[in-house]
Amino acid sequence: MVSAARRAAFVLITAASIPSVASAQTPSSRVLFRVFLTDGRVLSSYGEWARIDDRVIFSMPSQLTREPVELHLVTIPSQRIDWPRTEQYAESVRAAAYGASRGDADFAAFSTEVAKALDEVARIQEPAVRLATAERARQKLADWPAAHFGYRIAEVRDALAVLDEVIAQLRVAMGMNRFDLTLSANAPLAMPPPPPLPPPTDAELVEQFVAAASIAETPAERIGLLQTVMRLIDRAIGLLPSEWATRMRRTAGGDLDREQKIEQAYNQLRTRTLDEAAKLSARGRAADLERLREQVKEEDRRLGGQRAGDIAALLATIDLTMTSAGENRDTRQQWDKRAPVFRKYRRSTNGAFKVFKDATIGLEQVKTMSGPPVTAMAGLTKRLSSASRSFRKVVPPIELASSHALIVSAWELADNAFRLRREAVSANNIDTAQRASSAAAGALMLYQRARADQLAAMEPPAGK
Repeated sequence: MVSAARRAAFVLITAASIPSVASAQTPSSRVLFRVFLTDGRVLSSYGEWARIDDRVIFSMPSQLTREPVELHLVTIPSQRIDWPRTEQYAESVRAAAYGASRGDADFAAFSTEVAKALDEVARIQEPAVRLATAERARQKLADWPAAHFGYRIAEVRDALAVLDEVIAQLRVAMGMNRFDLTLSANAPLAMPPPPPLPPPTDAELVEQFVAAASIAETPAERIGLLQTVMRLIDRAIGLLPSEWATRMRRTAGGDLDREQKIEQAYNQLRTRTLDEAAKLSARGRAADLERLREQVKEEDRRLGGQRAGDIAALLATIDLTMTSAGENRDTRQQWDKRAPVFRKYRRSTNGAFKVFKDATIGLEQVKTMSGPPVTAMAGLTKRLSSASRSFRKVVPPIELASSHALIVSAWELADNAFRLRREAVSANNIDTAQRASSAAAGALMLYQRARADQLAAMEPPAGK
């Protein structure tokens, strides 16, 4: 019994001292995942894939012989993937990576732990405690493969066979004639997954990119993948079978040319449609916009319905434009009703505005305290006063009431600026000149802002 327990410990310690085959295989950084498609084709994934909603995203390597590895981000529909095979293969990659990195060290530490327990069995005097200790050690040993990708299962099975013998002897010694012991030969231990596939060749990488391009959903990604195929073939010229490379280049080149022509046609359709929609919206042509919408759908059918997402977005834009066109039409109708009132206001105020505009030169001089001469200000203030009386009599349209009031205030400031300027010149007083300058600056600012607001309010809607 004692010798059997020590023999089981010896089996484990000896196994742990011998590196596994996995630790001498390809480093885990070079082990590729695979994405298996439902049609049987296979794509390489550098690193694990990510499943997001109904899409799968991963990086495909375009070469594996140089550092850094060239990668191309790929997105494909999840329904095109054979998930049982893909997930099973991922487990194989993880197992290989574990074996090449931590496997031997973990197994050595675990073996030492179990060996100590078995050595303790050999020294324990109490039969029941000895049996319980041996059974715990066996359970730990049996649980190891399932938690470690089935790693070193052969060594574990050998140690279990010896340990089962120890436990059987201990039970017989205790008078246990009937007991349930699952022998290691029949134990349902977790088997290691099959080893990963070898790295793909250059030709296989080319075929994988062609396969990815055939199921990519966005035009930009299809074009990018096909361009990568062309680069791969051109770069490996002379290394790939000549006839195969010619055939693949012709196929990929034809697909790329077709995709680019389709992309150009849809780009032109989008640009042309948006320009026309903007023009029709400005004119309020809702019926014409509806016809434009039908033309877009017809052109999409003619092109083979290759850009469903782009067309949906374009039609949605036309719908928004139609709403805007209705709003523009209402705005124009309202403006048409108010246009006679605006014209009457213009006729009533044109003369007054001309006088004030003529006075702005003098106001600029007052603002900078550089003039004008006192003799020139007399006639200027007289014309301003007359124009002001005329302007105050005008009743503005409701849309211009606030700006009209601001212009009245600007007139008052202008009259005050000229009065103060005359006083400053007569008294040679700098303080009064500065007050005149401030009044002139305020008059100019109010007038310019209010006049700009008036002109904007009276401007017909765009497209009128």
